Amino acid sequence: MQADPPVLLVVEDDFLVRLTLVDALSDGGFEVLEAADAREALTLVCDRDDIAAMLTDINLPGGSDGFALARAARVIRPALPVVYASGRYGGAEEGQAVDGSRFLAKPFTPSLAAAVLHDMIGAGERHALPSAPEEEDAERRV
Repeated sequence: MQADPPVLLVVEDDFLVRLTLVDALSDGGFEVLEAADAREALTLVCDRDDIAAMLTDINLPGGSDGFALARAARVIRPALPVVYASGRYGGAEEGQAVDGSRFLAKPFTPSLAAAVLHDMIGAGERHALPSAPEEEDAERRV
Protein backbone atom coordinates (compact mmCIF):
# COMPACT_ATOMS: atom_id res chain seq x y z
CA MET A 1 0.00 0.00 0.00
CA GLN A 2 1.38 3.38 -1.02
CA ALA A 3 1.34 6.32 1.41
CA ASP A 4 -0.75 9.35 0.58
CA PRO A 5 1.26 12.09 -1.13
CA PRO A 6 2.21 15.09 0.99
CA VAL A 7 -0.23 18.00 0.65
CA LEU A 8 1.30 21.26 -0.56
CA LEU A 9 -0.28 24.72 -0.66
CA VAL A 10 0.85 26.89 -3.60
CA VAL A 11 0.03 30.61 -3.25
CA GLU A 12 0.62 32.52 -6.49
CA ASP A 13 -1.44 35.33 -8.01
CA ASP A 14 -0.22 34.80 -11.60
CA PHE A 15 -2.57 32.16 -13.02
CA LEU A 16 -0.13 30.74 -15.58
CA VAL A 17 2.71 30.47 -13.08
CA ARG A 18 0.36 28.86 -10.55
CA LEU A 19 -0.94 26.40 -13.16
CA THR A 20 2.59 25.42 -14.17
CA LEU A 21 3.63 24.91 -10.55
CA VAL A 22 0.52 22.93 -9.65
CA ASP A 23 0.96 20.60 -12.62
CA ALA A 24 4.68 20.09 -12.08
CA LEU A 25 4.43 19.61 -8.32
CA SER A 26 1.56 17.16 -8.77
CA ASP A 27 3.81 15.21 -11.14
CA GLY A 28 6.56 15.54 -8.51
CA GLY A 29 4.64 13.56 -5.92
CA PHE A 30 2.51 16.15 -4.13
CA GLU A 31 -1.21 16.64 -3.71
CA VAL A 32 -1.43 20.36 -4.48
CA LEU A 33 -3.90 22.91 -3.16
CA GLU A 34 -3.82 26.35 -4.74
CA ALA A 35 -4.67 29.90 -3.73
CA ALA A 36 -4.40 33.20 -5.61
CA ASP A 37 -4.05 35.41 -2.53
CA ALA A 38 -3.41 35.38 1.23
CA ARG A 39 -7.10 35.27 2.16
CA GLU A 40 -7.70 32.10 0.13
CA ALA A 41 -4.51 30.57 1.51
CA LEU A 42 -5.38 31.26 5.15
CA THR A 43 -8.84 29.77 4.63
CA LEU A 44 -7.18 26.57 3.39
CA VAL A 45 -4.69 26.54 6.28
CA CYS A 46 -7.60 26.89 8.73
CA ASP A 47 -9.75 24.27 7.00
CA ARG A 48 -7.09 21.62 6.31
CA ASP A 49 -4.84 20.07 8.91
CA ASP A 50 -2.95 17.96 6.38
CA ILE A 51 -0.94 20.70 4.63
CA ALA A 52 2.70 19.59 4.79
CA ALA A 53 4.27 22.80 3.38
CA MET A 54 3.47 26.12 1.70
CA LEU A 55 5.13 27.68 -1.35
CA THR A 56 4.16 31.34 -1.57
CA ASP A 57 4.95 34.23 -3.85
CA ILE A 58 6.06 37.27 -1.87
CA ASN A 59 4.11 39.81 -3.93
CA LEU A 60 0.41 39.04 -3.47
CA PRO A 61 -2.71 41.08 -4.19
CA GLY A 62 -5.10 42.31 -1.53
CA GLY A 63 -2.78 44.18 0.81
CA SER A 64 -0.96 41.17 2.29
CA ASP A 65 2.37 39.83 1.11
CA GLY A 66 3.89 36.38 1.40
CA PHE A 67 5.79 37.35 4.55
CA ALA A 68 2.59 38.40 6.37
CA LEU A 69 0.82 35.30 5.05
CA ALA A 70 3.53 33.01 6.41
CA ARG A 71 3.44 34.70 9.82
CA ALA A 72 -0.36 34.33 9.97
CA ALA A 73 -0.17 30.70 8.82
CA ARG A 74 2.43 29.97 11.50
CA VAL A 75 0.02 31.26 14.18
CA ILE A 76 -2.37 28.52 13.05
CA ARG A 77 0.30 25.89 12.23
CA PRO A 78 3.53 26.79 14.09
CA ALA A 79 5.70 24.16 12.39
CA LEU A 80 4.48 24.73 8.80
CA PRO A 81 7.46 24.67 6.39
CA VAL A 82 7.45 27.75 4.14
CA VAL A 83 9.21 28.42 0.84
CA TYR A 84 9.07 31.97 -0.53
CA ALA A 85 9.33 32.68 -4.26
CA SER A 86 9.91 36.01 -5.95
CA GLY A 87 11.72 37.66 -8.80
CA ARG A 88 11.96 40.98 -6.98
CA TYR A 89 13.50 40.15 -3.63
CA GLY A 90 17.14 39.30 -3.28
CA GLY A 91 17.46 38.26 0.34
CA ALA A 92 17.60 41.69 1.98
CA GLU A 93 14.15 41.00 3.39
CA GLU A 94 15.20 37.83 5.20
CA GLY A 95 14.35 39.48 8.52
CA GLN A 96 10.69 39.39 7.49
CA ALA A 97 10.75 35.65 6.77
CA VAL A 98 9.56 33.04 9.26
CA ASP A 99 12.19 30.85 10.94
CA GLY A 100 13.42 27.91 8.92
CA SER A 101 11.97 29.15 5.64
CA ARG A 102 13.71 29.06 2.28
CA PHE A 103 13.74 31.38 -0.72
CA LEU A 104 13.53 30.56 -4.43
CA ALA A 105 14.47 33.34 -6.84
CA LYS A 106 12.30 33.47 -9.95
CA PRO A 107 12.72 32.18 -12.51
CA PHE A 108 13.22 28.68 -11.11
CA THR A 109 12.38 25.24 -12.41
CA PRO A 110 9.45 23.35 -10.90
CA SER A 111 11.80 20.41 -10.27
CA LEU A 112 13.96 22.64 -8.07
CA ALA A 113 10.85 23.70 -6.12
CA ALA A 114 9.84 20.03 -5.73
CA ALA A 115 13.32 19.08 -4.50
CA VAL A 116 13.38 21.92 -1.94
CA LEU A 117 9.88 21.09 -0.71
CA HIS A 118 10.56 17.36 -0.45
CA ASP A 119 13.71 18.18 1.51
CA MET A 120 11.87 20.54 3.87
CA ILE A 121 9.11 18.11 4.73
CA GLY A 122 11.37 15.08 4.80
CA ALA A 123 9.34 13.18 2.22
CA GLY A 124 11.40 10.12 1.45
CA GLU A 125 11.23 9.37 -2.26
CA ARG A 126 11.71 12.16 -4.75
CA HIS A 127 10.13 11.96 -8.16
CA ALA A 128 11.73 12.55 -11.58
CA LEU A 129 14.17 15.32 -10.78
CA PRO A 130 16.68 16.20 -13.50
CA SER A 131 20.23 15.17 -12.71
CA ALA A 132 22.17 16.88 -15.47
CA PRO A 133 22.46 20.69 -15.78
CA GLU A 134 21.47 20.55 -19.46
CA GLU A 135 18.22 18.78 -18.50
CA GLU A 136 17.40 21.52 -16.01
CA ASP A 137 18.25 24.21 -18.56
CA ALA A 138 15.77 22.62 -20.96
CA GLU A 139 13.01 22.55 -18.33
CA ARG A 140 10.50 25.38 -18.30
CA ARG A 141 11.16 27.96 -15.63
CA VAL A 142 8.51 29.80 -13.64
